[in-house]
Amino acid sequence: MQLSVMTFNLRRQTTKDGGNAWTFRKTYAADIVKRYRPTVAGTQEGFREMLTVLEQQLPGYAWIGEGRNEGSADEHNAILYLTEELEVADWGQFWLSEHPEGPVAKCWGASHHRICTWAHFRSRQDPDRQFLHYNTHLDHSSQEAREKGVRLLWQRLSDHRARTGLPVLLTGDMNAEPDNPAIAYLRGQSDPGSENRSLTDAYSILTEPPGTSFHSFEGGAEGEPIDYIFGTSEVRFDDVCIIRDQYDGIYPSDHYPVAAKATLSGSPVQAAKREGGESA
Repeated sequence: MQLSVMTFNLRRQTTKDGGNAWTFRKTYAADIVKRYRPTVAGTQEGFREMLTVLEQQLPGYAWIGEGRNEGSADEHNAILYLTEELEVADWGQFWLSEHPEGPVAKCWGASHHRICTWAHFRSRQDPDRQFLHYNTHLDHSSQEAREKGVRLLWQRLSDHRARTGLPVLLTGDMNAEPDNPAIAYLRGQSDPGSENRSLTDAYSILTEPPGTSFHSFEGGAEGEPIDYIFGTSEVRFDDVCIIRDQYDGIYPSDHYPVAAKATLSGSPVQAAKREGGESA
C-alpha cells in the first residue's frame, strides 16, 4: 500500500501575528494541501474554525479530532484524509498526561494540555489494506513532558499495533531537535535493550541534513527540524521533504509542512477485521 503523509503545524489564529495572522494565510495553507495532496495529514494548532475553513476549501478531504480541552475547545491535533481513498474504521484521542483518558490535566510541567489523536484507516480500493495513524504535539517548554509524553505515545501505539497487527504512522510537532532525548527514544537510540522500539524517522533516508522546520515566519533553512514523520518497521519511506513554499512573501505557517511518500508492506492482516470499536 502506497500513500503520502504530511505533518503540518497550522499556527493558531492570533492578532499578535499581524500580517501573518490566519486570516491572511488560510488560502495558502489550503493550497499546500491541494498541491501536495497527502493521503493523510496530521495537523497541529488547528482550532475548530480554522479546520472548518480548510474543509470548505479542500473538497475531497475530511478530518477527525477534538480539542485538547474536550469537545471543540482550543487546539485540535486533527487528521485530514482523502475520502476517496480512505475510510475511518475507528478513531480516538487521549491526553499526554498521567491521566490519558481524563480528567483534563497538565502534567510533568507542561505549559498546555497535550493530546494525541489516532485513526484506524481502511483503503476503499482494498479494505484488507489498513493502517493506524497517530498525530500529536509535544509540549514546547517542559523537557520532562516531552520525554514522558513519547513514552506514553510509544506504549499506546505499540499496544495498538500488537492488538491489530497493523503498521503505524506517527506525525507531529515534537518541539525537539534530532539530538533531543525524546527523539532519540522514538528512534530506539536510548534505553537499549529495555524495549523493542521500531520506529523509523523519515529523515533517516536523506543524505544531507533536512534543515529547520520552524522559521517563525522568517523563512530560511538553517537549523534542525522539530516536525517529524515516523513509521513502524512495516513502513518504508521512499521520499521526504520539508516544504518551504511561500506566496507573495507570506508563508502558510510559522512551521514548514513536512511531506513523505511511504510504502506499507506486509500481507493484509486478518486480526484487524476482528478489532471493532476498541480504544487506543
